[in-house]
Amino acid sequence: MAKTIPTLLMAGLLLVATVTFGASAFTAATVDRSANVDVVTDSNGLLALTDGNSGNLVFQEGSTGQLSIDFTSGTADGANVNATFELGDPTNPTTSNAFKIANRDDEQHQINVEYTGATTNGEDNLEFSIYDSDGNSVGSVTEEGTTASFTAPADDTFYVVVTVDTGGGAGTTDLTSTSDLSGELSFTIDDANEGGSNSDDANEGGSNSDDS
Repeated sequence: MAKTIPTLLMAGLLLVATVTFGASAFTAATVDRSANVDVVTDSNGLLALTDGNSGNLVFQEGSTGQLSIDFTSGTADGANVNATFELGDPTNPTTSNAFKIANRDDEQHQINVEYTGATTNGEDNLEFSIYDSDGNSVGSVTEEGTTASFTAPADDTFYVVVTVDTGGGAGTTDLTSTSDLSGELSFTIDDANEGGSNSDDANEGGSNSDDS
């Protein structure tokens, strides 16, 4: 490390000197650059979130194209007590899933996922299980604070199965109508090799899974 720092410093000084002397040949200069930052729907973004085929509880909102999960769909007020809902098939997630996550960038990214804002009771009542294109689990996210982190190669797709358990499955405690599993599902791109934590951030999504 003792030799690296002077080398880097000298390179910086040489670069400054070159620019300084080169600039003396100009009396005026204008350089314009363009930026293309179109705002698109979730399904077409750099981090694409696309509705799966598990039914109408997961959908792309018509006005914004934002992915939503809503258990108050139709005339329902939420998820039943003492029940289990599974959006997608964990034994075949690439074919049957709640939604898909795709890295549409042309380089690899590290994607971190967490869910916040829901009622917690020490048991996993809401779980987002994430699978790669081979159907292998890469992590799970719950309302109890379990987070997932996985590497997404360029143009690769991952599949999510959502399980809501209000007491009819693995949960030993039945939720009541005062419980609320609504919250926000956040995706953060955190590439350590890009020069620091959270070099690129993308917070996406939300869900409404009130219990009735």
